[in-house]
Amino acid sequence: MIIMLWMFLLTFIISEVMNGYSTKGNQIDRCPPDVSTTVFALEGEHAHLRCRLCNASTPLAMNDLQMHGFAITWFKDIRENGPVELSGKSGRIVVEGSFLRFWPATVNDTGRYFCSLFNGTHNITGPNESLDVTPISEGCYSEEIAYKRIGVIGSSIVLRCPYMEEYKNNKEDLKWYKDCQENVHTGSSLLFQKLEKENAGYYTCKLSFEHSGVQYNITRTLALTLKEPAVTPNLIYPHQERIEVVLGENRTINCTAVAGNEKKPWMNLNWYFDNSPMSNCKQRQPVCKGPRREVTKNNRTYVIRPLVLTQIKEEYLNQFFNCVLQTSEGKTFGYIILQEKGKSNVHGVIKLLIFIITVLVVVAIVCVHFKIRIVLCFRDVTGRDETLEDDKEYDAYVLLLKSDETLLSAKEEQQFALELLPAILEEQFGYRLCIFERDVPPGGGSADNILFYINKCRRLIIILSKEYVDDEYSSTYELMTGLHQVLVERKIKPILIEFKPISNTKSLPESLQLVRRSKRTVKWKGSKSVFKHSYFWKKVRYLMPAKGGQPEKHSQHAMVESLTGVGNHVCKG
Repeated sequence: MIIMLWMFLLTFIISEVMNGYSTKGNQIDRCPPDVSTTVFALEGEHAHLRCRLCNASTPLAMNDLQMHGFAITWFKDIRENGPVELSGKSGRIVVEGSFLRFWPATVNDTGRYFCSLFNGTHNITGPNESLDVTPISEGCYSEEIAYKRIGVIGSSIVLRCPYMEEYKNNKEDLKWYKDCQENVHTGSSLLFQKLEKENAGYYTCKLSFEHSGVQYNITRTLALTLKEPAVTPNLIYPHQERIEVVLGENRTINCTAVAGNEKKPWMNLNWYFDNSPMSNCKQRQPVCKGPRREVTKNNRTYVIRPLVLTQIKEEYLNQFFNCVLQTSEGKTFGYIILQEKGKSNVHGVIKLLIFIITVLVVVAIVCVHFKIRIVLCFRDVTGRDETLEDDKEYDAYVLLLKSDETLLSAKEEQQFALELLPAILEEQFGYRLCIFERDVPPGGGSADNILFYINKCRRLIIILSKEYVDDEYSSTYELMTGLHQVLVERKIKPILIEFKPISNTKSLPESLQLVRRSKRTVKWKGSKSVFKHSYFWKKVRYLMPAKGGQPEKHSQHAMVESLTGVGNHVCKG
């Protein structure tokens, strides 16, 4: 900092020599007048001026100059007698550091002031500081001493109390008034998130403090004026218009644009037909563009370019007449289409309706065909779980239809029910099955026990095969109980698995025929249905309740092993 100071002094001395200037006594080097500032104050309030330098305006630079022998002297510029030095040692006007303070300010203090730093050889002089002291009127402010602020309607603005840097420790005590009538805010600044017209007015910030046992005020007033937001040129008409006309008639259609509130913005408005600019109307032409004209309304300027149709021909029907607004920001397009009166574009409407109907039909077909995949995908994405917070313990009760005579011959059905079904639904998809042969303890085959286990399940899986249909003694109490829950009490939903093709469905009990007609039937396709990604298992999962938190999928090798006869007993009776 010391090096910078001496470089500043050296530069100052060199500039004096080159300009043929030598410092003598108290001769003062003045700053340019265009850097002067004005401080407004009310009579009786505290006011202060701050010494600022032309080349070193920061407080650090000012303090550094004082440390190296530069003394501050304040002058009041009286035009008749020239500058008058102010002692500022005691009394109402006091020099404190780089400040000239008034305790308090009076109307006679109004005038121009400047400070000078002198070390016996060189003078460094600050710019003019004007103090304007106004007599206190009945109001809390005077329009003549208000600081001007301009805002834009719809935007935000922060009002700060000017020339309050010295009182930064007291800024939060500032009180804000609007038009002297109401205390609108207390704090260092006043924020408007979105300016509205009623926000315009005079805002007064007032700080009260005590000095030497006397209460002083500092008041600043800001005049907030608002202006409309900038409006850029914009096309008003047409946008996308269809106009009914009569062949042979004449018609004038005006393309209209607003010019905005800027001063003479550059803009060009023109009509185009068949991608070519239209010619000016010079002779009697069937179609042409008229001269551009401007209209002022509500402080807005509108530019109009007419399209003149002296004779509407059939070749102009259903064609695009484009109006193009070109500005420095780019281009804006609008168009009109002429339609013969009474003959609107029915074909276009019909084509649109046909297109919409076709799309709806295609969407419906896709939804029907891929309904199961869509539902399963939705379950996987949303993690939906229908099994939460109900009183059911199992997801499905597995019922293998058989009689005692067919039990020994139904080896494939038993392997499917006892091994393959739990290997896929339990181990691969996290369901919990209740299988009579596996989970009901010995001696639990009574009617009450069967009903007890069925009531603990959410679905009833019925495995149906040809052997059951051919066996006239196979109607068991287990089946009757389950179907009663399905068809009468509706407490459980059925899933009918046709393990082997059934040619004569009429021989089935009427209750099974009703279940079969409910579209809750899945047909086993042999080897095509083995893998868990087959359509068979997708539909079984679709008919089963949605269940989240599925276990981690096994590897393909482990899955094949499970399909060959390995099944874990996860359901305990």
